[in-house]
Amino acid sequence: MDGDSLSSSVPESMAGLWIWRPRSRMASVPVKERVKVSQNWRLGRCREGVLLKWRCSQMPWMQLEGDSLYISQANFILAYQFRPDGASLNRRPLGVFAGHDEDVCHFVLANSHIISAGGDGKIGVHKIHSTFTVKYSAHEQEVNCVDCKGGIVVSGSRDRTAKVWSLSSGRLGQCLHTIQTEDRVWSIAISPLLSSFVTGTACCGHFSPLRIWDLNSGQLMTHLGSDFPPGAGVLDLMYESPSTLLSCGYDTYVRYWDLRASVSVSWSGKSPMTAPCTACRRMGTICWPQVPPTMVLCDCGIGAKGPAYTPSR
Repeated sequence: MDGDSLSSSVPESMAGLWIWRPRSRMASVPVKERVKVSQNWRLGRCREGVLLKWRCSQMPWMQLEGDSLYISQANFILAYQFRPDGASLNRRPLGVFAGHDEDVCHFVLANSHIISAGGDGKIGVHKIHSTFTVKYSAHEQEVNCVDCKGGIVVSGSRDRTAKVWSLSSGRLGQCLHTIQTEDRVWSIAISPLLSSFVTGTACCGHFSPLRIWDLNSGQLMTHLGSDFPPGAGVLDLMYESPSTLLSCGYDTYVRYWDLRASVSVSWSGKSPMTAPCTACRRMGTICWPQVPPTMVLCDCGIGAKGPAYTPSR
């Protein structure tokens, strides 16, 4: 989730928002507490709670920011505030952000704005603490992904293009570069150095679904890996640092890339029923959902996959 983001689909009978909280958090903790954490990992101990429920199955995008949870539902983005106990949400939304004619596919929080990508081919810019909302036509088909850093927005679409936009008030909605990716773009992320961005594509029209582009010129800089099977689309990307990147997708693998050498280590949740997944990193742990609804955890420090958690009905 923003580091803390999670997207998944579940059967209608289980539609809702689940939260898994390890009994102990990995940080700079005493040895005794580390042993306790180790035991929790080994035995699969966790606390489980239901934050939200809805009648229909959803494929929401979520982002946790401070004590607020932002979640997309249909063509809206809703903001919920956690109660003081930190384990439940106020049922009344703190804010509702609208403007798209079709479902919100993805969104990011950038300073005081929410940048949203819609199935209507448009990008929306919403001010969090006001009613200001503007949207502009960005792609010929649905916008699957967006990212925003340093006053620059990047977007990727089913129309096989990635675009770079300015977020400055005088140039809002102005396209700086259009990049032909030869493939549907499912995910996108700007480097923390603000010098490049990476696209994750469907791996149908190009041999590598992971490519890095120069943010200033729009030119291809390099690609990551070449042993992806056809259709191994990359559904989520996240920079851990300027030189490390997390990716995951349809081939069930979560890959941790060292961009200095274009090599990766990977973990797989592979099973006959594994679904597309979204990885998120929090205090040394990667987690990703699968079908049937489970959450798989992996310790990045040692590369060991932990237990899978299945929510009770």
